[in-house]
Amino acid sequence: MLAQIFTVIAPAILIAGLGFVWAKRGGAFDNTTISGLVMNLGSPCLIFSSLTTIELDPAAFGSVLLASVGVLVTSLIVGLVLLRVMREPLTTYLPALVHPNTGNMGLPLSLMAFGETGLALAISYFFINSVSQYTLGLSISSGQFSPAQLFRQPVIWAVTAALIVRGFDFQLPEFVINTTKLVGGLVIPLMLLMLGNSLASLKVTGLGTATIIAVSRLGVGFCAGLAMIFLLDLESTVAGVVILQASMPAAVFNYVFAERFDRQPERVAAVILVSTLLSFLTLPALVAYALQMN
Repeated sequence: MLAQIFTVIAPAILIAGLGFVWAKRGGAFDNTTISGLVMNLGSPCLIFSSLTTIELDPAAFGSVLLASVGVLVTSLIVGLVLLRVMREPLTTYLPALVHPNTGNMGLPLSLMAFGETGLALAISYFFINSVSQYTLGLSISSGQFSPAQLFRQPVIWAVTAALIVRGFDFQLPEFVINTTKLVGGLVIPLMLLMLGNSLASLKVTGLGTATIIAVSRLGVGFCAGLAMIFLLDLESTVAGVVILQASMPAAVFNYVFAERFDRQPERVAAVILVSTLLSFLTLPALVAYALQMN
């Protein structure tokens, strides 16, 4: 079991570590360009390729979608109560409490723990989290609701296209399958390198409050994921993916919105940094628990 846990965790930590060291040594890394490639090209191709080529039980797919919504709603309610009690601004901390890093960390860990099937299920969780980030997260940070922003996101169209292909049982040309698979293959290593680079570049303040928020993010996510597993009677790979994705640290993308709308980005950066470092300590136990469900 220990060897299996190490096999799952080590690649993610090592690749993120390479990104961190690269940044600290002053290596050139255009985060804007690379994140644009990942979000607008790589991720849509990965989603489309996975959802159209990997055989998935529709019930399992639906269960992950439902569980992800349940975890988001639970995190939102707990986050609202916690921040009111702490008298901290919702616009600064609530998005980081609600939205975990289901992309940079969740996808690689799910792939390495559960293979291609785990990746496809993790993508469905990542999709719901992305939709929430571009609606709820954007609205909280900006102070206004903008649904039009959601429909500009390529991941939405990638999922739509994949569902059409699966729904009508279209036979895709081999070159389309190979092209989307190759481009999608860029995503996971680039996401991990971006994570390490971002952690090295973040400017943080307010570590005391950030630690409370970070611990809450990990704890609430785990408990909410566990609750969804029992409520929806999930098991095997589905349960393992849900608990992994729900328990991830705060997403780096929360910092992007905080910086864009001037919502104390240094404090959001502190939450991201602390929650990510803490998650590296909790990952062995989390992965062991997830693997036992399989």
